[in-house]
Amino acid sequence: MPKGKKTCEFLRTVRQQVADANGIAYTPAVCTHKGECAGTCPVCERERQYIEMQLASKAKKGKALKIVGIAAGLSTMVACQEAKGQESLAEDSLIQQKFQWEYNDMTMGFVGPPPENNIQWEEMAEFISKFPNDTFLIVGHTDVIGNFNYNLKLSEYRAKHLRKLLAEKGADTTRIKTIGCGPKEPAIPNPQNVMETMMNRRVTLEFYTPERVKEIEDKIAGKPSEKIWKSSKVDEAPQFPGGKEALMTFIKKNLRYALAGDICFKGKVFVSFVVEKNGSITNVEVERGIHPALDKEAVRLVKSMPKWKPGIQKGEAVRCRSLLPISFNYR
Repeated sequence: MPKGKKTCEFLRTVRQQVADANGIAYTPAVCTHKGECAGTCPVCERERQYIEMQLASKAKKGKALKIVGIAAGLSTMVACQEAKGQESLAEDSLIQQKFQWEYNDMTMGFVGPPPENNIQWEEMAEFISKFPNDTFLIVGHTDVIGNFNYNLKLSEYRAKHLRKLLAEKGADTTRIKTIGCGPKEPAIPNPQNVMETMMNRRVTLEFYTPERVKEIEDKIAGKPSEKIWKSSKVDEAPQFPGGKEALMTFIKKNLRYALAGDICFKGKVFVSFVVEKNGSITNVEVERGIHPALDKEAVRLVKSMPKWKPGIQKGEAVRCRSLLPISFNYR
């Protein structure tokens, strides 16, 4: 067995042990990578990301993570996830943004799919089911052959086609958004042969965020995408006019208790939003809710806020994402 294949087999065994020890559903895929594989092929990378996401989810919920057998030598992997589990919801969202499941389907429904495609659709649908509180994004991609409008429509079709296939496998399509970006995000820039060109005809399954959609829309429009900073990573964090006390006063004065009667609720709705360079509030999203009516009210409240003082990095205003807990207490 080639050295690279041995490494691949070893890493697959490690992933299986970590998954089994932590109650993670995992069935290693058969490696079909041609030549040596050091665990960095698309299949291995996808499985690694899946295990890490599962560990991060468990750590965030306060569950202890276990390492057994030969996996003990890779404790840094789990230690990293334990640290991630202690980070904020906003940081967890950034972790999710890095996840991409790449899928190449050259048939797009015109001819019968090979068996391995069916297996992968089932795996994708199962993966989506493991994150019932998250929304996913399917992004369609194309090569540069033909005019841009044609490729944009083709990429949109690719994305919608995959969503249809996942629906047939039981995926909740109400939590799956689609978008096409044409040839704006090539897997292989400046392809030199037919195979490299074909690699750009693909779709990616990702965790949905408004920032990701805006990034794609900006690329389609030819606009440079501006970085969105974490509030904790800039020199001066965004601030409500008047500071924290003024913010608490605003919330207390403007929060409407949308429910009445015998319903009793107590908890916090975590809302994330972007403070633009001019201080306006955009990209308002519920990161963790407690009831649809209360989640809606929390979003309304944040959208009604006056302009904030923007975040500052190296003396200049920058776009920043903030996370705000809004408390509800029904007695």
